[in-house]
Amino acid sequence: MAARLAAATAAVLFLGGASGVVSDKLGPQNACIFYWMLQLAVGALKSFSGLRCAWVNNFILALASSMFSFCFETWIVLEHEKQGQNQDSLFDTFWLMTFFESISLVGSQGITNLLLDDDNKGILLPYTFAALVSVIGILYIRKAPSISTAHHASVIGSYQKSFFAHVLRDKRVLILVLAQASVQFSVSAFWFLWAPTIVADGRDAPLSLIYPCFLVSRMLGSAAVPWFYGAMAPFQNEDSLTTAYIAAGLALSVVAYDYQEIGTLVILFCIFHASVGFILPSLARFRTMYLPNELRGGMMSFSLALGNAPMFIFLIQ
Repeated sequence: MAARLAAATAAVLFLGGASGVVSDKLGPQNACIFYWMLQLAVGALKSFSGLRCAWVNNFILALASSMFSFCFETWIVLEHEKQGQNQDSLFDTFWLMTFFESISLVGSQGITNLLLDDDNKGILLPYTFAALVSVIGILYIRKAPSISTAHHASVIGSYQKSFFAHVLRDKRVLILVLAQASVQFSVSAFWFLWAPTIVADGRDAPLSLIYPCFLVSRMLGSAAVPWFYGAMAPFQNEDSLTTAYIAAGLALSVVAYDYQEIGTLVILFCIFHASVGFILPSLARFRTMYLPNELRGGMMSFSLALGNAPMFIFLIQ
């Protein structure tokens, strides 16, 4: 199991790091199509028992997950710029993306439970459904008007020079890189360890019911973003992001410090996910303020690589 997880982490670390640069070069629309193609490949491979290889599937899924984190966000920003909408509307879109992402994860779990049955054929139905959704996504994106991001290169030169100037030499963006990497590392560590932590010492716990609680907490955290950012925010406070990081760190620190009961663990994990739900759209907001959109994919994939490097080292030990 550790070897399979290490292979998936390696995909994010090496291929995922380059995928952001490729996405910036090709444009977010083509990157989104490639993301759906990866999902289609996994769904097709898992639909046939003779082609089901856990190593390959985990590798492809990890690469797709890394691309998902930036390609749709980049496309959303370009669409807002094309339509001439203000930044407040764009910032609302960021927290709505996190909110509906959590809803889709809860919905996918429900659909999977409905498609599964006791016989072996039922196990293949969720993968077939995922492949069908991927085909629909590819067809839908291909019909959308094409968007070009080539104008940025003509203004500031090559992509490499742009990346050094706007990412590696800008302290504000470097702080965002490290902030995103820390979130990525903590979330990855959580998904590896949450179930073994709850069922430690042979304790019986309804994991299938606890998992949706985490996603609902993440939804609530993202829904709190408009209360703290924007001209009309009732609790406007630019330090709220720092508070969310502190809350997430304290929640995991209490778990790591001592043995806890199941109820206490669930509450702490929910606090962590609520903090993450607040942090993710907040970081997207700051990326829009300080980073050219044409470098968003490269910057985010760089953050993902930094966040997954410690996890990869830990798994290969």
